[in-house]
Amino acid sequence: MANRISFVDLYSFYNDMDGTLITSMMDGQNICYSIRTFGAPHIKADSIEYRERLVSVEQEKAENVRKIINEAIRSGMLSKEGKFRY
Repeated sequence: MANRISFVDLYSFYNDMDGTLITSMMDGQNICYSIRTFGAPHIKADSIEYRERLVSVEQEKAENVRKIINEAIRSGMLSKEGKFRY
């Protein structure tokens, strides 16, 4: 019988570069994740619309991913624009 995996909405962001970095970090750690885009544009500059993106991860790995994201923010690799949801 298959086990049920619970995902939590951990972190939201608006920046495309942050999305690329987060994807690379999760892939590098073999962490199962999902990134969804939704909502109305957050910022509109130079005809570019920035929509909120939400990173969901397995609940049991959420604290590990939080540490990875916090370290990336502290080191300046990830912008400070995002926020934790869980």
